[in-house]
Amino acid sequence: MKIRAMAARLVLAAASFASLVMAQDQSSKLITITVVVTDAKTEKPVNQAHLTLVFSEKLGKAIRAKTHSYSAKTDAQGRGRFVFIPEGTVQLMVTNEGYQAFGREFEVSKDHATLEVKLKPPQPLL
Repeated sequence: MKIRAMAARLVLAAASFASLVMAQDQSSKLITITVVVTDAKTEKPVNQAHLTLVFSEKLGKAIRAKTHSYSAKTDAQGRGRFVFIPEGTVQLMVTNEGYQAFGREFEVSKDHATLEVKLKPPQPLL
């Protein structure tokens, strides 16, 4: 019985995802982005850094826009991945305890693009 319920949930999730992808503007291409986070001094990978990717979708010819955001965490190799992201301008924010927050706008148009981030130690208090 549990397997049947889980299978039903998977089918519903797949249908929901498919409708989301189909609802995307046909002119925008969906791509995958990999983010690699390293320590600026040691160049070692930063594990469990919190990644937030934000982009705005223009709604028709109106001046309004709808904002979408995705979150992920880096693995032991300092890598995080976002899939099915519309190409265009995105804002990437990276935070992790013991480092300065990082935020920057990127133009992404290539599938499987890699964004490299080097986190700096915090500023000393005066």
